[in-house]
Amino acid sequence: MSAALPELPAPGPLVALAGAADATSVAVLLDGTLHHRYREGVAQHSLHLLPLLDDLLRDLGLGRRDLRAVAFARGPGPFTAGRIVVATAQGLGLNLPLVSVSSLAAAAWASGRERAAVALEAGRGEVYWGLYQRGTRGVDPVGEERVLAPEAAELPAMEGPWWGVGSGWRAHHDVLSRRCGQALAGTDADIPLRADSVAALAIEPWHAGRVLTPAEAVPTYLRASYAEAPSRI
Repeated sequence: MSAALPELPAPGPLVALAGAADATSVAVLLDGTLHHRYREGVAQHSLHLLPLLDDLLRDLGLGRRDLRAVAFARGPGPFTAGRIVVATAQGLGLNLPLVSVSSLAAAAWASGRERAAVALEAGRGEVYWGLYQRGTRGVDPVGEERVLAPEAAELPAMEGPWWGVGSGWRAHHDVLSRRCGQALAGTDADIPLRADSVAALAIEPWHAGRVLTPAEAVPTYLRASYAEAPSRI
């Protein structure tokens, strides 16, 4: 099932790209309809992202020259996947507007929940943490995205229930549930990062003119990679 669309006229054809630790995803928004390809068990995104996109475009009777905008999942998430997704978007969007979409926001939108506490597994005993409230044009962040230990997660004092979303809830369910308390209505740890949600969330910033050039397109990491982190002696 494809992601829902915000209540806005849809640009198109718009292509969206996303990459997780072991999955590659592409989507095309065409005439108000989302078309999507998702391939699991794929870690070498550089080998599979463009062929997957070209297959989808071919099925739709399109080529790369027909595209009008490029959206990409900027992270936070796996470092290598993020770099490849951004580099691919830069190549496709040399003469096109680019739209950057948070991976946490995309998971929140895909959940369909009114309020989503998104936790994506970040390794090192931490999660990427973001809180979102759903609207007709996308999802609105409640506070800043952070990388943190599950013991530091918390929900704001707002009326209404929250729903735990993302892989971090599988790895750290007990701790996160305890931290969120009675405000937590339930969890869904199996919502993947998919390009159709990225495409859906790209519509509002595209209309608002919040677009990037290829030189401005960068991944969001929230912390240094293993290679960049200072060594501990």
